[in-house]
Amino acid sequence: MRAAVPDGTEITIPYPCDFHHHFRQSTLVDATVKIASERFQAALAMPNTSPPITTVELCQEYYQKLTSAAQAAPAGAPNMEFLSVLYLTDMTTVATVEEMVKHPNIRGFKYYPAGATTNSAFGVTDVNKLYPVFSKMQELGLVLCIHSEVSRIEIDIFDREKVFIEEVIRPLVKAFPTLKIVMEHISTSFGVDFINEIPGDYLKGSITPHHLVYNRNALLVGGVKPHFYCLPILKRESHRVSLLEAATSQSGKFISGTDSAPHDQARKESCCGCAGVFNGHNAVELYVEIFESVGKLDALANFFQAGKDFYNIGGDRVMKLRKESWKVPETFDFPDEENPDRAGKLVPLRAGEDMLWKIV
Repeated sequence: MRAAVPDGTEITIPYPCDFHHHFRQSTLVDATVKIASERFQAALAMPNTSPPITTVELCQEYYQKLTSAAQAAPAGAPNMEFLSVLYLTDMTTVATVEEMVKHPNIRGFKYYPAGATTNSAFGVTDVNKLYPVFSKMQELGLVLCIHSEVSRIEIDIFDREKVFIEEVIRPLVKAFPTLKIVMEHISTSFGVDFINEIPGDYLKGSITPHHLVYNRNALLVGGVKPHFYCLPILKRESHRVSLLEAATSQSGKFISGTDSAPHDQARKESCCGCAGVFNGHNAVELYVEIFESVGKLDALANFFQAGKDFYNIGGDRVMKLRKESWKVPETFDFPDEENPDRAGKLVPLRAGEDMLWKIV
């Protein structure tokens, strides 16, 4: 660990964007948009809602819902930009690709292997059937965002990313060398090494703050801690170190994507708890904190700008942060997504703990 910078130190970075955010649905959208708008210039909204966003019509309805929530939020939020991706299924057609390109907010597809994560039951079961779709996406410059894990029961949960790279991503990159691909929330050194191996600027890896800060000890040591349970699951320390080296490398191949995912406390702390970490309230500060811990604050600008360049997010807005502590709330009052009339509770990442950096 490097020596920390003094309290009161201020830094300025390109205004961050989040290229992987779960806003959910129902009245929960108002709460998630409000929090995200306090930290991000733009956010890529995930389509694994219920029902999933599989058509352009559904996508535009959801986009309007997000935009309306931003307009109703406090000052500053109306300027937030929402990017959209459609939920890829075995039934997705080339005609859908040709229709979606007419809408600037729609940037591509999200590929969920069926059964890999929350609300992924409608995901892809046979990637080869979709090669005509990928060909048209490559032609039109659309982005394929991928949850890069196999979901077969015989594959160990800690090996899912490694297997997926060899079975799906490597053949895909070979077949479509100029298709824009983001391996989202990479969690292993295998993901880092593969992305570094591929030449050019078409393949990126997004990295969450929780995969940079925590290893699997946070989830398993001293008892199972459900609020650290996410998919992809936290891995061993050597993988966390590899992710950190990648994020701070200034290679331009790794970008921000929080995978902020709200779940009601009661369902998170149950006998079969939901996968997902809610970090929408402190993701930027966590990125700053972990970059500082290895003496790489100067690499932050590249990390945030790389994603903006890839997704063509313009503007010259900047964000200033100060080395100043503040305490994360123990819980947030959030509507229950499944029962909107019920007041729910959400336990955020670092609940009740001090953060070291503050947005000013």
